[in-house]
Amino acid sequence: MGLRELLWLLVGLLLVYVGFELYRAYRPGRGAAAARAVPAGSETAAAPARSDVFHIELEVQQLRRELADLRAEFRDQRRELAELEASIRKQKEQVEANTGSQGVSPEYNEALVYARRGLDVEAIAERCGITVAEAELVCSLARRGEPDPGPGTGV
Repeated sequence: MGLRELLWLLVGLLLVYVGFELYRAYRPGRGAAAARAVPAGSETAAAPARSDVFHIELEVQQLRRELADLRAEFRDQRRELAELEASIRKQKEQVEANTGSQGVSPEYNEALVYARRGLDVEAIAERCGITVAEAELVCSLARRGEPDPGPGTGV
């Protein structure tokens, strides 16, 4: 027997083996039902599915941690913003108080505050211990930033 005959024998055996496996896989009754019940590669398909579930759960946990971190950062920024707003409000009040009394003697600051609140001249004079003429002058200074009320209106 030569090499050529040996190769033909090997090819024949391989063909017989392939035919036998095909017959087993597609044999009526048992083979087809078994092939439908357990899909090919089902064991190998389950392993990647478990791996995918693990990766998805891991990603969900990471996203939850990031969300918690972002919420904490947002809460801190809100608190800082409230503090800044309060600081700005306080500085604005100080600036208004300083610009309101600018050019006015410290003796008349209280009278100026009462005039801005809308007290009448006699009440300002009585509370601050100044004359009515001085109280009228302070009231005119308080109205200095306001538009002129027009003729015929008195203090």
